[in-house]
Formats: sequence, structure tokens, C-alpha cells
Amino acid sequence: MRPIVLEQDFLRYPLNELFGTQAQVRLLRVMANEVDGPLAVSDAAKRAGLTVPGAQKALNKLLRAGFISRVGGGRKPQYQIRFSDRLMQVALTLFQAEKDQYEQLISTIKTEIKNLKPHPYAAWIKEIPKGVGEPLTLGLLHETRHLTNCVQHLRARLNLVENDFDLTIELEGYTKADIFDHTFNDVTVLYGVLPPTNSSIRQHASPLTHNEKNRRLEAISRKLAKAIEQDSSLLLRAKVHIDRLLKEDSGTATKDLTEWRDILDSYSLQRLSRFFTSSSERANRLRQSNPFFAIVNADERARLAND
Repeated sequence: MRPIVLEQDFLRYPLNELFGTQAQVRLLRVMANEVDGPLAVSDAAKRAGLTVPGAQKALNKLLRAGFISRVGGGRKPQYQIRFSDRLMQVALTLFQAEKDQYEQLISTIKTEIKNLKPHPYAAWIKEIPKGVGEPLTLGLLHETRHLTNCVQHLRARLNLVENDFDLTIELEGYTKADIFDHTFNDVTVLYGVLPPTNSSIRQHASPLTHNEKNRRLEAISRKLAKAIEQDSSLLLRAKVHIDRLLKEDSGTATKDLTEWRDILDSYSLQRLSRFFTSSSERANRLRQSNPFFAIVNADERARLAND
């Protein structure tokens, strides 16, 4: 049985085609927020979490409807948003509003955590809701004697956040003994630094020396330089990350963040790659606060470690 009983024409209702499927929305979001230029089908599929055939089908629908355009020819065409389209201009505003709402939520939660007294060791997003109505689960690490009171206080503050954002937030409190056997492969840290767990202690039986840390940073920086040349979205994500931190007032880190923001705005990709691998005093200093370390996801981090 067909769920639609009355067809609607494209001339009057073009938004049906624009937001017709989740695949189309995902692809448009990627092109609106994550990249500065055109995307190949395989790259678009990967970023949007789609199969290549599924992405191609959705891109073809958007192309026929005139919301995106094809760039180049041959066997591997690329696609980009038609920024001149009036409806796409409105859609871009919606995607930006969606992004702003999430960033405001995270910023609000961070502020409530920072206001806890005494301050916790760390706080993180344990689980992101995958569907409508599912909760956002947070973890809070504190001293045993302060944990209960801080969890209760933060819980009361989060009730207000839930009302403002129409969201359910669950809060779980931990002591260091509780999380010794936990793993934190792909969590979002909101405050502080997560302590080493049993698994990380097994991997690094002895702490790294200063020279070893520098060599590791240099090796990762070389891999990042190659990754940025191949994936321009990393540059945009790093800029967004820095802008968010600067809005939150990062204290003593503000100077380095501002310096990084100026570098990302003024350096070409080739010059940025050379800076990453430079042995200059400035490069060595800023390497410690490289924003790209914070924005790579779990898959990208694994590739950097294995390449």
C-alpha cells in the first residue's frame, strides 16, 4: 500500500525533492559544512556514511532537480552545491542552524561542568543518541568524596539544559577505580583529561621521554601533512574547532589558537604541509597545540597510526 495518496508537483513543492531522503540530506550537509569545493562520489559516500551506489543514486536525484552541479567529466566526475539556487541558499542556512544548535548545546554543557566546585578530573560524552528520543549520556570522573554531590548538582543544572534543548541527558559518575578497565576509543572529552586505563597502561608500560614525545609528534605531523593535501575537509574542520574554542575563552591557550587560525587562513596547503614538518622554533612550539590532532575521527586516527 502506497503511503502517499496524492502526488505533488515539483514546480510548487521542490523541497520534496531537496529533502526527499536521508541520503540526500546527509550528502547536502557534507557539501554545505565539511568541504570547500567539489566532491567525488566515493569521497561523498564516505563522509556521509553511505554506500557508493547509494550516494550515486542520491546525487543523481539532486543533480536532476538542479540543486547540485557536476564538475569535470570523465569516469570520476565531482559534485558541488549550486550556490546560486535560491532554495539551496535557504537550505544552507538550515544546515548552519543545525550545526550552531549542536555547538551551543555542547558549549552549555561544558560551562555547567566548568562551574562545578570542586572541579572534576574529567567529563566526556559517553554515548550520542542515534535516534529520536534516545538520551545523550555523559560521564563524570571525580574524587570519591566529591562524586555524589557533584553528580547531584550537575544533574540539577542539566535539567535546565534538557528543557532548553528538548533533550534527555543521562549522567554517570565514576571514580578512577571505576574506569581502570574501561576503554575510551572514540569519546568526546568535554573537560579535563581522561586518566590512563588498564589497556593504555599495557600499551605504554613506561612513560615517554620528552624527546620520544617530540619524535612521535613529528612523525604524526608528517602523516597529517599528507592527509590534509588529500582531504581538504580537515582544514575546514580545524578552523571550525579553533573558532569554537576561541568562543569558549581558552585562557592561556588563546594566543596559540589565534596564531594557528591566522596560519590556516593565510597558508596554502603546500606551505602548511611544509610548516607541519619544519624544525623551526615556531613550528616546534605550535606543534604541541596542533588543532588537527583534536578533529580527526577514530578511523582517521587509526590510519595515521598505521600508515
